[in-house]
Amino acid sequence: MDARNDMLRLLNGRRQGFSLEQPFYTDPDYFKLDMELIWYRDWLFIGHDCELPKPGSYITAQIGDYPVVLVRDQQGKINAFHNSCRHRGSRVCNSDKGTAAKLVCPYHQWTYELDGRLLFARQMADSFDKSQFGLKPV
Repeated sequence: MDARNDMLRLLNGRRQGFSLEQPFYTDPDYFKLDMELIWYRDWLFIGHDCELPKPGSYITAQIGDYPVVLVRDQQGKINAFHNSCRHRGSRVCNSDKGTAAKLVCPYHQWTYELDGRLLFARQMADSFDKSQFGLKPV
């Protein structure tokens, strides 16, 4: 039986006033469905704009499988990106929150502007187009 139908069957048969059945807490397929059907579909509150008081202020969050970074850019706009370097996938910001002039990957020092644009990528071919490798927006 597939997890979605199993989940619906258990929800429809749930006894009022009792907790959910064990698979809701332990089954990886239920967790995946929960993330896809609820958490990945809509806006999530990660923080208030006052937590990003000046350019370079950032906060990070883990949304299911996805590390995310919110950062205020030089124009005051708050941007949300996948907190993953486009080179080797390393996390760009490792702290829960902080301030940075630029977002620099600790692995090979790929450097991103606060608006997500790739500024520096060492030892890449002359034909490498930096404009195609900025941080992915959320």
